[in-house]
Order: sequence, then structure tokens, then C-alpha cells
Amino acid sequence: MEGNAKPLWRIRVDGVDITASIDARLISLSLTDTRGMEADQLDLTLDDADGRMMLPPRGAVLALALGGEGEGLTDKGTFTVDEVEHSGAPDVVTIRARSADLRAGLSTQRTRSFHQLSVASILNDIAAAHGLKAAIAARLAGEIIDHLDQTNESDANLLTRLAGMFDAIATIKAGRLVFMPAGAGLSASGKPLPVMAITRQDGDQHRFSIAERDTYTAVKALYNDIELGQQGEVIWGKEEDAAEANRPDAPEPVPATGEYKTLGTKPYPTRAKALRAARKAWEQVKKSPALRAKYVGVTAQYHDKALNVQGEVRYGRADDEKRKTAAAKTAASDAAKAKPTVDEAIEPSADNMKTLRHTYSSQANAKRAARTEWRRIQRGMALFSLTLARGRPDLFPDLRTAVSGWKPEIDGTEWVITKATHNLNDSGLTTVLELEVKATEVPG
Repeated sequence: MEGNAKPLWRIRVDGVDITASIDARLISLSLTDTRGMEADQLDLTLDDADGRMMLPPRGAVLALALGGEGEGLTDKGTFTVDEVEHSGAPDVVTIRARSADLRAGLSTQRTRSFHQLSVASILNDIAAAHGLKAAIAARLAGEIIDHLDQTNESDANLLTRLAGMFDAIATIKAGRLVFMPAGAGLSASGKPLPVMAITRQDGDQHRFSIAERDTYTAVKALYNDIELGQQGEVIWGKEEDAAEANRPDAPEPVPATGEYKTLGTKPYPTRAKALRAARKAWEQVKKSPALRAKYVGVTAQYHDKALNVQGEVRYGRADDEKRKTAAAKTAASDAAKAKPTVDEAIEPSADNMKTLRHTYSSQANAKRAARTEWRRIQRGMALFSLTLARGRPDLFPDLRTAVSGWKPEIDGTEWVITKATHNLNDSGLTTVLELEVKATEVPG
């Protein structure tokens, strides 16, 4: 907000603009904009000294816009009234409302399981159940979940847990279920969000902290693959991150739909024949770039009349990964026999290696968990908070920022907003920001 521009605000209740009628009563307004499945919160404190203030009903929908004179208003979303309090003296009315998108149905506990499904399939199913549209980052959509149980758990909590598996952010905004990499600064469509400039002249308070980068040298995850009869551990740290970032071979394009190609309409006479057919068809799919970019596997039906059983088999990307994992373990075992000694100087020390408590069902899942935790740790090494004396309602979580006017270690880092709190009172409109390092970059 330029200079000392007069703050502007607008509130509609169930579509009716009530700004003029409560403008003189407004004591304070606070909007907390968060990331993930935590609901955004709007708090209003209104003067009721004359006793004529009408109390809004619980469940009423408030639409808020904030801005500055000469700059227009920024839509900040809709909120459903959860709490109304009257206190005094002097008499005031306090109204608390939370994101309308994060209310109905998402907190209801459910029990179900997902098996051998893509992230896109699971999220599309959840989104459809709540009348939402799913917006999923392409690089995450085709990831296969071996097995995921939801036992007496809300969809909101399941989404948070699923996001944690991929170092992602799951949230609901404007009627869409958004699933994006954490700290990547991407829009729901996967395109980079604009980088917002912030100078020291914009703020009057700040706090920067950076932890020792070598607190952990790596993350270790254990796995026990019952299907393959394998168990072991995966270690992920700085060297693995660098190797993945600089690998010469481009990764396979990730299908955006997570869709399986159905093989034929007539069921096969046995499960074994259906599996062979699906495996053969998948090899043909992989030869076509267009089909490989669309499908994550092939399904085939079977009906074994001799055993009186029928069902469906799947074969695809997840099975290829398991075969690669098994081959890699065999190769590693052979190498260990040929060279039993290990150069411990290059191995992370157990004293500063973080070991995940959970034992994973496959090497691929363990690798994903270790990599996710390592990158989360790296982002959390550096934190930056700002109080902007001139409010910026155009700032919201997951926007990237370029800051200037502080120390080189601060200015030289690309930050991502994780939380924005906009406060309006007698002192004007201010914005408090919490930021973390974009992706895995840590200054110094």
C-alpha cells in the first residue's frame, strides 16, 4: 500500500453489503491467512455502546475484501460465522468466522482404504465427495500409493497426512482442492506465482533466524517389503539431493490424470492370464509417448469359473518401480560381497542422522519419506518474520518474495510466505508475515 493510503475494506453478509452500517462501529479487524488444511480466520470487534448492534446468526457467510484508497480492493475469500460474543462494559460484539470452504463434511470421520492408486485418483475421489474440483501439481498426480488406510479419520486429516508423505500442501481455496509441493511457489495450475518485492522501508519490525545446517547430515528410513521378502534402509541427505538435481537423464513425464487403461471388455479365464495380458499391454503403452504420458498402468478383468472367483488385476508404473528396486538391491548385495569394506568417512554419522520411526512397506516409500523429511528440515533451517507498517492485502501464503535492505544472508534468499495476518484498527492496516526458504535452499 503506497504511502499513507487510507485503508479500504468491505464486508458482505450473505451477499448484502453492510460496510456502511458498521463502519463507525469497527474497533478492529484481523484476518489470518494460512496454508494447508488449517482454516483461515476472520475476527471482527465492533462497538455496541448504544446497544443497537444486531448479532449475526451462526452460519452466516461473510465475504471480505481489503485494500487501500486509489489501489482498489483485494478479495480475501468467504468465511462462515462460528462464534459470536457480547461483552462489556463498554459493550462490544466479537465475531469469529472461519473459511467457508473448510467446514461441511471435511471433519466427518470415515473408514476406508486406498490400494495401488495414484495421488490423483485419491484426491479426485475426495474432491468429488465434497463437491470440489481437484487442482493437483502434475509432478505429484501420478505418484502411486501402495496402500493407505483411513480409520475413523476425517478427510481433512487424511489430506494433511497425504501431503506430509510428499512434502506437499493440501488446502481448499475457492471451491478447489489444491495439492501442491510445499514451498515451491506454484499456482494451482502448476505455474510459478509472481515474486513479490518487499523492502525494509515497508516494515517496522523483523526477525531472522538460521539454525546450524549440519544439525542433521541425513535422514534414514527403514522398510520391510513383505511382497518381495526384502527389508533394509534408505539414507537421504545433501549428496543424494545434489545427485538427483544434477542427474543427466530426464525423469519420465508424470501422467497428470493417474488413469489406468482398461484392457478389453471380456474377462480372462484366470487371474494369471489377466496379469500376463496386463503386463504385456503395459509394455506396449510404454512405447508410445502419448500413452505413457496419459496412463500409469493397465487393468484387466478375470473370471475363473473353476475357482468361482472374479476380479481385476493392475500392472503399471508402480510394478516397474518394484522391479527396479529388487534389481538394485540384488546389485547392491553383489557389490557388498565383492567389496565388504565401507569407507566410513563418507557415511553420515549415526550421532547426527535423523531416523524416521515408521517402517515403510517398500524401498520406494522409504526413499520418498526420507527425501521429504530431509527437504522439510532444510526449509525449516531458516525463518524470517516481518511486520509491514503499510498493509499488503495482496500477499498470501505460498507467494514467493524478494526482500531487500537487510543482511546479505537475508536478501540473497528467495522466501515463500507461510502465513499472513492482516490487521485493521485505529492505526491503519498492517500485515504480519511468516516466511520460510523456498524449496531446499538455505543461505550460507
